Amino acid sequence: MTPKLSPRTQQVLEKLFEPEDRVEGARQLTEECGNNLPFCSGYDELKMERIRFAVLRISIGYTDELQKAIDLAQRDWRDVLMWAGFGHRLTAHSEWAERFLASKEESKIIVLMGVSGSGKTTVGSLLAIRLNWMYYDADNFHSEENRTKMESGIPLNDQDRAKWLAKLHGRIKRYVAKKQNMVLACSALKESYRQTLRVNDDVRFVYLRGTYKQIEGRMKNRKGHYMKPEMLKSQFEILEEPKDALVVDISKSPKEIVALIREELEL
Repeated sequence: MTPKLSPRTQQVLEKLFEPEDRVEGARQLTEECGNNLPFCSGYDELKMERIRFAVLRISIGYTDELQKAIDLAQRDWRDVLMWAGFGHRLTAHSEWAERFLASKEESKIIVLMGVSGSGKTTVGSLLAIRLNWMYYDADNFHSEENRTKMESGIPLNDQDRAKWLAKLHGRIKRYVAKKQNMVLACSALKESYRQTLRVNDDVRFVYLRGTYKQIEGRMKNRKGHYMKPEMLKSQFEILEEPKDALVVDISKSPKEIVALIREELEL
């Protein structure tokens, strides 16, 4: 028997999806994100709600993204919880749903910017967990061609970054339209790049600023990342420091930086 959506899951679906997409969204959640998950022989309603909320949060009202998130859940349901930010505690999905369903506020988008090695990923993921917001790393939006160039030690040019920035613009625009909150870790080194990402006033930039010597030392100790220390010079060469961002010294600890961001931006 196909499990039905809980009333709260149905509410989340109806708020995220346009009317014409709700029937298909509900079908995918009940059939594909229900019967086909490995643990569903011993049906656990609480676990299913967590996973369905995670799938909905990742899709943000788009059926194609809904299917991608369900495919991820079918491979390993824990991955979809981690991606949606629900993996760190059992109540995270419930807290998100309550705020989302009750909220009448506009979206809030924080872009953590700075050169490679400044701590964007570490600070961004920690900030997203503290706020229970969605987190994205802009590095994951690069094409294979861009990754190959960077792995070979070849700096990207503006043409290489154009499609990458367009993808990020589209993702931010989606969150703004659905009044959802997001933390994005993105170098955003030039003002022109930031203008592409600045969909509206909901987007705030936080600049993680450090010296060349500080960041070079960090990068030499970092393993497994495609950005090589010798490419840092090219990043500093094109860096245009923002005039309208919250500037944070990277000598502080990640926890201190997150606390400072929350205090300064009243989050």
